[in-house]
Amino acid sequence: MSHSWSIKYLFLSAWMTLFVMGCGGSTDPQGSPSGKMPGSSATNPKRIGAVLPMFSHPFFIAQKAGLKAKAKELGIAIDVRDGQDDDLKQISQVEALLNSGIDLLILCPRDADALVPAVEAANRANVPVIALNRLLNGGAVLCYVGADDLQGGIVQGETLAAALGSQGGSIIYLQGTQGSSPQRNRREGFLRSLNRHPEIKIADDRFAAFQEDKAKAVMTDLVQAHPKGSIRAIVAQADEMALPAAEVAKAEGWKDLIVIGLNGNTAAFAAVESGEIYATVLQDPTEQAVRAVETADEYFRGIKVPSSVITPLVAVTKENVKKLKPAY
Repeated sequence: MSHSWSIKYLFLSAWMTLFVMGCGGSTDPQGSPSGKMPGSSATNPKRIGAVLPMFSHPFFIAQKAGLKAKAKELGIAIDVRDGQDDDLKQISQVEALLNSGIDLLILCPRDADALVPAVEAANRANVPVIALNRLLNGGAVLCYVGADDLQGGIVQGETLAAALGSQGGSIIYLQGTQGSSPQRNRREGFLRSLNRHPEIKIADDRFAAFQEDKAKAVMTDLVQAHPKGSIRAIVAQADEMALPAAEVAKAEGWKDLIVIGLNGNTAAFAAVESGEIYATVLQDPTEQAVRAVETADEYFRGIKVPSSVITPLVAVTKENVKKLKPAY
């Protein structure tokens, strides 16, 4: 952890410590009286609080829907909060949920370090934490539910190597939200794979926050920085970056470009089928959300839950795209 992150971590940790010491009898930022949650009842008193990085991204929209649908099916009250792509907002939402008296927290952290104080606050309040889709770098977590992002990076790397062949070539690598566990672990897995394929070189490596508009802006800069024909492939840590990057490159006249994304959304499936991109790696946010609520339910019922519930990752190419279903 960098010096600046250490200072931020200490500040957030101190803030959350003061919060837990003073919990009780307040109104949360969304106006719900403390101790009351949507759907809670005397027949099923267990209540889950969940905080996602943002509600504006389709991956997390699908995740939110999955959380709510499964909780409703199981008769469990759930309150799902929007982190608005802001670490402090996520922490304040955790604060509000703990203050309301939840029995379990499901947290998909924007940043693996910044949300550690929130987890530690839940630990002090004796509220178990399930990490959803993203790992945390501290605090006690009951279970991680999600994909193995390191393996996702490896799958991307091996798919790329097979597409490029022995000739290899120079590529552009687009990363997601800096500091998030998917960004870190997908990169680590991808680099591990490239270590076995020295014929592939990363010519440029940029962050685009898993977002379409940022990927377009980054790629608009990159097509000016690299001459036509010098780049053979673009690998992006999410489809939401891969598709706009492919669009910008095509508009600039880059031809025969191999583009590989990750997540397996509907648009990426269509792009694989049409040949607009070469491949995506399928992971299902709805499945992850469902498994997280199921794990919480098992915990409530006194069943010992595993330390991790890993959901599958599958490379999707023209060969198998019609046999699979998009994640969202």
